[in-house]
Amino acid sequence: MLPPTSSMPEESSSLRVALVTPFDWGVPGAVNHHVAGLALALKAAGHRPLILASSSYPPETRRMRPLLRRMGSVAELLGHYMESGRVPPDLCPLPELGPLSPDDGVPVITVGRTVPLRVNRAVTSVGLPGDIASRMDRLLSAGLFDVVHVHEPAAPSLSFGALRLARNPVVATFHLTPLGLLAYEWGRPILQRFYPQIDRRVVFTDQASATMHDFFGGDYQVIPPRTLLGSASALASGCESPAYSPATVAEFLYLYRGDERRSLRLLLRALRAGSLPRGSRLLIGVHGPSAAAWPLRSIPRALSGRVEVRPFNNLPQLAALYAGAHTLVLPFLGGEWLSEACAEAAEAGVSVVAPEIPVLRDLLGEGAFFFSPDREETLSAALEGALIAPRIARRPGATLRQEAHMDRVLTEYRVAAASRQPRATTVTRPVAAAKGMRPVRDAAGRILADLHVHTSYSADSASPVEAVLATAREVGLGALAIADHNTIRGALKARELAGDLIIIVAEEIKTLQGEVMGLFLEDEIPAGLTFEETLSRIKGQGGLVCIPHPFDGLHTTPSYRSLADNAHRIDIVEAFNARLAFDHFNVRAERFAAKYNMVAGAGSDAHVLQGIGTAMVSMRQFVGPEDFMESLREADILANRKSVVYLTALKRLQTTLDRVLPRA
Repeated sequence: MLPPTSSMPEESSSLRVALVTPFDWGVPGAVNHHVAGLALALKAAGHRPLILASSSYPPETRRMRPLLRRMGSVAELLGHYMESGRVPPDLCPLPELGPLSPDDGVPVITVGRTVPLRVNRAVTSVGLPGDIASRMDRLLSAGLFDVVHVHEPAAPSLSFGALRLARNPVVATFHLTPLGLLAYEWGRPILQRFYPQIDRRVVFTDQASATMHDFFGGDYQVIPPRTLLGSASALASGCESPAYSPATVAEFLYLYRGDERRSLRLLLRALRAGSLPRGSRLLIGVHGPSAAAWPLRSIPRALSGRVEVRPFNNLPQLAALYAGAHTLVLPFLGGEWLSEACAEAAEAGVSVVAPEIPVLRDLLGEGAFFFSPDREETLSAALEGALIAPRIARRPGATLRQEAHMDRVLTEYRVAAASRQPRATTVTRPVAAAKGMRPVRDAAGRILADLHVHTSYSADSASPVEAVLATAREVGLGALAIADHNTIRGALKARELAGDLIIIVAEEIKTLQGEVMGLFLEDEIPAGLTFEETLSRIKGQGGLVCIPHPFDGLHTTPSYRSLADNAHRIDIVEAFNARLAFDHFNVRAERFAAKYNMVAGAGSDAHVLQGIGTAMVSMRQFVGPEDFMESLREADILANRKSVVYLTALKRLQTTLDRVLPRA
């Protein structure tokens, strides 16, 4: 469920987008290549992209170390960039690192080191989230972004850390790289906990959508990969690589990109054994940055004259290689560049010989020629089959031109951003409150309010209404939300006896999906309704919807997705509850409130008198729900926590004695 489309950002407005890649920015890779291209397209369209990555390149580490020590300085520099569009020199990438240069005008921040992992018999380097959690949290909490776009989020990496820590709507692209597929298979239980935090999910093909649905369920937007190969073909004639005539030469093309040394060795061994059809040739296009990272071995003498190596470093040179090819041969062991290669082949109109890997069956369908990597004779049959097949026509719909791709991606960003409340909100972290008596109203007219208190009208509390009011005055409260379980009788009684205290009539309602709180009620709402029906009942009488302890693992709470889908009907998120056993539950609530631009509230959730005032908000005095919301947006959260074990023990003791001892 989405909010009304009127709340979506204007088409012409500039979006501030954090693009997060899990892989080492200095290591050649398809995901980094895709992210760099997306950043350049966003920049050209007038938006403000930022790339968050990791790196172990020593000069890059030295560049970022002083900046990361002063995260406030980084936020200030980024704020200047978001405002003006000009990248401060300190945020420009090193010229020798990664697929972007300083002149491209896209800031690159590497927030941690990388760790090499062996996946699919090749080495890949990722930034682990534990290394960068605090830096990433401070950066994402600075309020600089409209959308966070994470790539391959399942892997234990920077992308997963950003997904977990984001305080903005999240768009995720699943590339189905070897590392990603391994993480989907083995990390499914962990990822499923955070999977609902993704607001929009993107894949490249319908088959990839079906694959991801089998893993995690949910809906996926299919956006075919962008390609500039067609536009580069016009420039190919100016490259050193001549175009071969497919009518006279049956040319096979193999692209060496990434760490594919083992795959290439297996291919050459098969060709030496006679797999290459008689009279045909194989051209190996070698990606310059990949060859620098993983040097290529020399070609065996037995293949001299039939196998040729030609380097390429830019798109026109790559287009020239495709122009002279009849068939593209994909690596034996797959690899990170599979999606990119399949898109290029579709754009260039060449046949594909591919290893029998499930993901390639998904990407290529039945039109390709498949072989078994461990059976050389199947490679020979696949090459022979491709040789006699005519050169195919470009496959419409398999790729998108740059402009069409950008339009589709921007639509996902705007739909994700539309899930936020269309109003500004101040979310503050709790700060310690001094102990002792407080005036009901200070000199500035601000009052202290505890927005979640129970009385003896709740089955799990033994605090009489009169005692609750007396304790509130002793603490120095000026306002109190009485939120008993599934009843407003205690709140109505408190309002009659309150005197100078402001009483908000509230109810903590048990729905079929979890607890929700209504504020400023006049009519009691029964328990046992659906979450959506309960929200409608609260709104129907002019009340405010508050979600108490939304991520407390020890309470029954609505699912993350239910809360996100109803964000436009939720007024307040209880970002600090003093009775939660683990601080992390409150931190997740605060992130959720910031992500969807909701007003943050706080309450003691006191079931005993000793708990009243252990969480409060300092806010301007208010009259009615609308004035209350305006005041709460500018409020400060104050905490004076007591031991949760102590308060829980008191609650259990008092409610037990209340049941077994006769009333006076």
